[in-house]
Amino acid sequence: MKAFNLGRLTAITAIAFLLPLATTAWAEDTLTLTTAQAAAEKGDAAALYFLAKAYSKGAGVLRDDAKAVDFMRQAAEKGNAPAESDLGVMYFNGAGVKPDDAEAIRWFRRAADHGDALAEFNLGFSYANGRGVPKDLAQALDWYQKAATQKQPDAIVALGYLHMDGPEGLKVDWKEAVKWYTAAAELGRGDALNYLGFIYENGGAGVEQDFTNAVHYYRQAADRGDAKGQLNLGRMCLDGTGTAQDSIEAYKWFTLASMNGAGLANRYLTTLNGADPLLNNTPAVASAATVAAPLTAKQIAEARARVREWNKAHPRTAAPAK
Repeated sequence: MKAFNLGRLTAITAIAFLLPLATTAWAEDTLTLTTAQAAAEKGDAAALYFLAKAYSKGAGVLRDDAKAVDFMRQAAEKGNAPAESDLGVMYFNGAGVKPDDAEAIRWFRRAADHGDALAEFNLGFSYANGRGVPKDLAQALDWYQKAATQKQPDAIVALGYLHMDGPEGLKVDWKEAVKWYTAAAELGRGDALNYLGFIYENGGAGVEQDFTNAVHYYRQAADRGDAKGQLNLGRMCLDGTGTAQDSIEAYKWFTLASMNGAGLANRYLTTLNGADPLLNNTPAVASAATVAAPLTAKQIAEARARVREWNKAHPRTAAPAK
């Protein structure tokens, strides 16, 4: 998957093994762009990097991946660490340049040598998945931990996931996963809060099952706009697990989760709307079938009013209107 956002480029999401980019915002006004162009002509590395991002996104200029790579390479060759790392991502994604994992690794290493946390994360991903280097979980952990010491959130989430999942002989240690997910949550990661909810809902690997705590974390994730957190909170409300049973509140959270792209939420909404129930064919949601009675038109109207109220109260994380 190829994607571009203004800001730093990161090789992957922490666990999805895709190729999106980070989302740090930066100024786009014409005056800033004009100033950057003038400085770039004098060889200023930061200005060259700025222009590379502008052309990669088409911000203030027509999008041009080839020009983005040209400016990124100029900045990288001057030792600009973010440009070195981002040029590596361009080689990973084949954005404006022929895909070349080995070349991507070369630029990641240069950036990591300059202390760039995203490059360290990207190297961790590369070793975890054998892209451009032999697959090596120990190396992956080492690079993730280096990035995590700089509070790089993707690396912190990745460490939590590795300890939660325990791939390729790594000991499953949910206490260690809780430590990393908690650190990521403190940096604003809603997905980390959702994973904390999952761990406490299920219990095991050194962590006691605690439904109340699970709801606590699911609610925090949901309030940050995390679709899976909204889905899981809706499920807990529907079941009455760790919180009072409330089908109207469950409908609200399923609606928000659906708006945010959690397709499984539609299966709950189908039943609660009184249409042909699908829950029995879905093991992951079968436990809700015993309490998933269809709502009345008045109850559905109340749930939808709560959705509107939530969106109004959370403008930065509001679900997109459909």
